[in-house]
Amino acid sequence: MLESAKVPALNDMVMDRYGDYRCIFDADRDQIPVFTALGQWVGLADSPDAITTLIDIHERVNGDDA
Repeated sequence: MLESAKVPALNDMVMDRYGDYRCIFDADRDQIPVFTALGQWVGLADSPDAITTLIDIHERVNGDDA
């Protein structure tokens, strides 16, 4: 008999959307990883206030469709 794979729980982690971008808030880390919805790495935001600045820079460098 096959047993289903165990899915790791995302304890103290929250994924949030910013339009076409995704951020992962982790209670154990100060920085917030930011990705595009397709999984492309954008960078680490030093605080929640810095997320939109990081996204703006990414869009200027890579275009709005990145």
